[in-house]
Order: sequence, then structure tokens, then C-alpha cells
Amino acid sequence: MTVNKKKPAAESSRLSRILCHFTALLFSFFMVFGRSFALTDSWDLVFGSLADGIFSLIQGLFWYLLFLLGITFLFRFTDRVDITKEFPGKPSVSRFRLVRAIQPLFSKYCDALYRAPMRVTFLTLTLVNIPNMIWFYPAVFMGDTPTQFPQAMGLTGLTNHHPVAHTLLLSLFGHIGQWIQNDNFGIFLYCLTQMTVLFLVIAYLMRTLVQLKVNRIFSVSLLVYYCIHPRISPYLFIVIKDILYTSFLVLFYLLFFRLLRNGENKRKRDYVLFGISAAGMILMRNDGQYILLLTLLLALFYRPFRKAAVLGLGVVATVFLGLNAVLFPLLDVEPGSPREMLSVPFQQTARCVRDVGDELTKDQIAAIDGVLDYDTIGEVYDPDLSDPVKSTFHGDKQSFLSYMKAWLEMLFQYPDIYIQATMNNYYIYFYPGEERFDYFGHGWGQTKMEQVNDLCGTDFFMPESLSSLRDNAVLLRERIFTLPGLSILNTPALYTWAAILFLVYSLRKKSFVSFLYGMPMLVQLLIFITGPTNGAYCRYEYPMLIYMPAVLLLGLKLIRETAKEKKPVKKA
Repeated sequence: MTVNKKKPAAESSRLSRILCHFTALLFSFFMVFGRSFALTDSWDLVFGSLADGIFSLIQGLFWYLLFLLGITFLFRFTDRVDITKEFPGKPSVSRFRLVRAIQPLFSKYCDALYRAPMRVTFLTLTLVNIPNMIWFYPAVFMGDTPTQFPQAMGLTGLTNHHPVAHTLLLSLFGHIGQWIQNDNFGIFLYCLTQMTVLFLVIAYLMRTLVQLKVNRIFSVSLLVYYCIHPRISPYLFIVIKDILYTSFLVLFYLLFFRLLRNGENKRKRDYVLFGISAAGMILMRNDGQYILLLTLLLALFYRPFRKAAVLGLGVVATVFLGLNAVLFPLLDVEPGSPREMLSVPFQQTARCVRDVGDELTKDQIAAIDGVLDYDTIGEVYDPDLSDPVKSTFHGDKQSFLSYMKAWLEMLFQYPDIYIQATMNNYYIYFYPGEERFDYFGHGWGQTKMEQVNDLCGTDFFMPESLSSLRDNAVLLRERIFTLPGLSILNTPALYTWAAILFLVYSLRKKSFVSFLYGMPMLVQLLIFITGPTNGAYCRYEYPMLIYMPAVLLLGLKLIRETAKEKKPVKKA
């Protein structure tokens, strides 16, 4: 008889307790400090006075105990959840006549969804979004459009500040609009294209869930989520790179799941789609290469996935070299400004200039002025957005080196200001307070549209006859999603904490494969806290809105499967 050695249950229980306590402490920290930054743009409500300090300790203890209780219950509940098990018993018959009439139709819809998941999902999402196609025709322009569209039309040189592949795609549809002498229809076709690609990927996701025999309640709830979410649909008609990037990232996640599974039959098509998704991520957003690189390097330590990891790294290297060594020189593409990676130090410097500018030395002032506009950065400093400060960036390599030397000196002089500047710029990602996702107003979009017309000689316009309908539709949507319960979908911190809890749960279950599966989320969180904006700007968190519910379901499936593989088998 073979004896299988197990680690004592107490060791696993101890790890679970440590992780629960750590996560509860982390949550209470952000609740206390987040409240202070939300009200004062500083940590004065924590360290301002003895009374503030005592109250903060009491508040932190309350949140710690509450979240410790909640996370313990959540993890134990999740331990018992089987996403492929149907709930026992027959559906109850409602007392309401309308509900009784709808139930058979809903049952037929679910049957159709499970017979043809891709077609039914795609058709459902398209029908739900027909009103948005009408209201926001031809498209909503955003802040980057007035600088990107002239590049697309060949009026200004290409820059890597906007992904060149996305600019060339805009060029295609812009020229189609000129060819048919209807600029509106050309850009509308672009929006239809990005919407179609995302819907196909979501349909592929639903097909994956059906193939896994996921409980119908989970699958249908996920589809309802995609239909009603107050930010998912409106973004489909914005001229923006993030929709196509999101599509490739979600596709990457689906292929990542398939190729991670030991029992999954790996097909050539899966590897091809995996490579396409990786290439698309890099082409549509510069951040994509960091998510891929860090995830795939970690994946090399997981033997069943090593072949796919090598393939993915090869795609990353090929696309990166192809862009930088071939395409960019061929098209005379100007490299992106290094300021895009310097939000954190620039915000710290601006806050120092604002708060203690009279204490800085002449050398420090000169070093700052060599890179940023010293006379204005203290005035334009926005604690939630680094763009006003970054826009003053100038100088050469030597002046930048002098600036970094001064920045380092000031770090040791004013560490509290540096910490507050960084926390103030990103706390909304972690603090579930009253902050909600912003939305692109079509009025602001029309202003950007007029700027594009002036720059490019185009004739984009949103029909005036639909103005009232657009206003009322947006007003109704925003009011509905301020209601208790529904407003949580618009809370940035919800998605951050869902990611953190998933990663912690993976560690608790000692599941390397599920932690690896959550790695792109972890990298994206790191990108959030080095980016230019706070969490209320939905654009950067949009991919997480799409993939988060699916990752939780598929990640839980991975945990269950790997747990079965590790389960000891007794032999006589």
C-alpha cells in the first residue's frame, strides 16, 4: 500500500487565516485613507490631529473586522461553489401573472442560447445596442481624436503616442467616408467594426462557458451583465483604441484558459488564435506588451503551458521588432514622448512646487524648470490627473538627468508629499466611496468633432433631430444606475477588489495555475497606479469591466480542476 503524505490541515488553515487578515488590513487601510483623500485631497483626516488619529484607528478597526468577517465567509462559500452544478429542484412558479407568462419564453431563450451560444449571444448584444447606434450616430469623438485623426488622414506625421495600427485603421474608414462622400457613414462603419469584433469575442466566451457546462444561472447572468452595464455599451460608439484592445485581451484570456488546462485537447487553431490575440494586444495599445511579457515569463515555470508561453514570447518579440525596426522607420513614425511613463514623479514634483515651492533650492528649481514649466505646474496641478503637468514637459537628455537628481533629493526631503501625491492620484481604484465612473458626454464629443472638422476639412456631425433623444437617453441611464444596488456596477473599486480577492483566493488554495491565470489582472493594476488618471476615468478600466466576471468563473474552474489532479489516490 502506498502512503500519500499530506501537509497538516492546520498549515493550510494557518495560511488561509494569514491571507484573510492581510487582505482585511489592506482594505481597512484604503477605507481610512481613501475617505481622507476624497474629502481633503490629503491624509489630514488621518494625521491632522490627535482626535483625527484616534478616530481613524477606530474606523480602521471597524472596517478590518467587518471585512475579515466578510472575506472569511466569501472564501468558505466559494469553496462550496460548483459552477457546473445545476441548482436542485424545479423553478418555482411565480404568483405574478406577467412573470408566469415570461418564464416559458425565458426558458426557450436559455435553450436556444445553449444550442447556439455564439449566434444567440451575438444577436442578443446587437439587438440590445440598436438604440445606442441610433442615438450616438455616427460616433462620439474623444480627447485624442483631434490629434489622431489628422494623422490618420495624412495631414500630420504619425506618432507612436497613438498606436500606429489603430491610426491606420482609422485612416481606412476615414478614406472610405471620403470615397463615398459621407464622412459620417465612414466613421460609423468603424464603430460597427469595433463593436462587431467585441461581440464576437463575447460570443466565443459564452460558447466556452456552454462547452464547460457552466450553470445556466451564471452564464445567463453574465450575458445580462454585458447587456445592461452602464459603461460597456456607450463606449462601443466612441472613436477609441480601447474597444479593440479589450477584444484582443479577452480573446487572450480565453485562449490562455484553454491552453492552461491539462485535460484540454490543444488544437492548432488555439495556438493560432493565441498568437493573434497577443499580436493584437500589442498593436492596439502600448501597455499590452507589458501584460504579455510579465505573464508569459511567469508562465514558463508551468510545464503544461511552456510551449504556448514560448510561442507568446516569440509573438511579442516579433511584433515589437517588426514595429520598431521595420514599420516605424518605413512610415517615419515619431516615437512617443517619454512623459507618458512619468506621471508619478511629475505629480510628486508638482505637489512639492505647490506646497513647499519657497523651500526649494535654486539648483532644484533650475532642474525642474529644465523639464517642466516650474512657474505653472504648481497652479495647474490636478491631484487626480497628471496631464496638465505632463503637458509642460520639454528638455533634452541632460536636463532630464539633472531633473532626476533633483527629484531624488526631494524624495528624501519631502517623502510625505511624494506619498500623498501618489495616493491622491490613484486612491479611487481602491476606495469604494461615492466616486463613480465618468462617461464621455456627447456634447463634449461634438466639440471634439468640430475640432476635427476644422483640422481635416471633414463634415462630421451628430444629427440635431436626435439631440433631445440623446440627452434624455443618457440622463435616464445615469439616473437608473445611481439606484442602490445598481450603482455598484459604476464603482471603480469593485473591479480592483474582485481582482485582488481572486489572486488572494488562488494563493489560499495554493493554486499556481489560477494565480498565473490572474497575472494579467495584477499587471493591469500595476499599470493603473503608474498611469495618468484616477479610477473614475473608465477608459483605462474598460478591459477589466469585460473580462472580470469571465475570469472569476474560468479561474474557479481551473482551481477545481487542479485540485482534483492533486487529490491523492489510495492504492492497495
